[in-house]
Amino acid sequence: MINLPSSSDILIIGGGATGTGIARDMAMRGASVILVERGDFCAGASGSNHGMLHSGARYASSDQDSARECAAENEILKRIAPFCIDDTGGLFVSLPEDDEDFADKFNSSCQAAGVYSRELSLQEALKSEPLLNPEITRAFEVRDAAVDPFLLVNANVAAAREFGAAAVNYTKVISMDIEEGKIKQVTLERAGQRCTVQPEAVINAAGSWAAEVAAMADQSLSVGVDKGTMAVIDGRAASRLINRLRKPADADILVPHRSATIVGTTSSPGNLNHVHPTAEEVESLLREASKMIIGLHSMRAVRAYAGIRPLAAAGGRNASRNFTITQHTEGAENLFSVVGGKLTTYRLIAEKTADAVSSYLGLHSVCKTAQDELPAPETKLPLSQEICSCEMVSQATLRNLAQSADVTCAADLMRRSRAGMGFCQSGLCAFDIVSCLKGDPRQQLQEFLAERWKGAESVLYDQQLRQEAFKAHLFKVYGIDHTGGD
Repeated sequence: MINLPSSSDILIIGGGATGTGIARDMAMRGASVILVERGDFCAGASGSNHGMLHSGARYASSDQDSARECAAENEILKRIAPFCIDDTGGLFVSLPEDDEDFADKFNSSCQAAGVYSRELSLQEALKSEPLLNPEITRAFEVRDAAVDPFLLVNANVAAAREFGAAAVNYTKVISMDIEEGKIKQVTLERAGQRCTVQPEAVINAAGSWAAEVAAMADQSLSVGVDKGTMAVIDGRAASRLINRLRKPADADILVPHRSATIVGTTSSPGNLNHVHPTAEEVESLLREASKMIIGLHSMRAVRAYAGIRPLAAAGGRNASRNFTITQHTEGAENLFSVVGGKLTTYRLIAEKTADAVSSYLGLHSVCKTAQDELPAPETKLPLSQEICSCEMVSQATLRNLAQSADVTCAADLMRRSRAGMGFCQSGLCAFDIVSCLKGDPRQQLQEFLAERWKGAESVLYDQQLRQEAFKAHLFKVYGIDHTGGD
């Protein structure tokens, strides 16, 4: 049975960064809030990005407004969510084949937007990052950082609940009933059980699926979808984020993240029914990124993943990273759809959306999300055996997380703890991870291994091919196909 109120001020559809950020903001303003997500929180685009907290420098030359927003939100998030941010700093570096004039334009654009940048001598840059290509021609220091999107999103869920919001994952919107130009009732389903909710306003924060949600209320909505693929390299190839100093293109960002380096990204037309990386995309990413970091192409790629960016306009990588908030005044006036933006500016998007909806509902409280810190995850746990040696995750951590109603499978545990994300890609810890869960352990294991296999198919060469061969043999001993088959 779905344990949700039958009515609320706000129903939010979508449990990514934007949706959970809105839930926190509206709950802090005193509104009654229900948040639903059809999968797990942060399992869509919010969990399929670089994990980059933009300083604004990447957009300074092409989109000054986005650059200013990123610069401001970068500082806010570092203050309110330090537990999920690795304040690495960043470098923009140019190579001999890059446009010589772009570096000067980049620096002046940063200054005009109020984005910090400082040119380093080549000696300084190479000393700070020994694996940088010694042929770099210019280098600028910026205030980029790495962010764990899973921790960030789940912290917003926790904060929203602290202020009274009801938030549930794995809950689908089945239908919307329209009466007198408003959404009167929404039918939801979780685990085969249905319930109805009567909200005063509905916020559509479903990302790339926002057009489908709007269509349930007989509304049209334009959403640009763009696929981006990223490769995960074992170990940190750099101590800071490394950006190519040129117009945005494939393989121009490297993000040191926890025990790995994320290389990205590509840009191609998105297909919501096929969001998988290809071996050709991985090969292209590593070949191009190796121009910035010496030897990157020979480093061990342990996984690749892809996500669909929801854009407020067409144009793929060249599209603006601004966002739009649409009130569907013709036929569903209490429906608000938010499209676009980026992870770095999720809090600002949530604030502006909450402002619009509060005005519609006649609520007069102000936004407090830039001042109050987000709740950090529980860390005071008893000593216990280590389950995931790659990411140093303990049994106590997993068992504590598994008590939550949000956690239904091993992938849910992984997103909240990183267990299974290391170089063995769950080969040595899958059994122990599944042992912390309820339900049929064999089914849990099969589903988890199938999910891990999706990211392994495109990196089956050299060291990782040997790792997967070992993994296949290990599970075959137990009569299990580690690709998720029977």
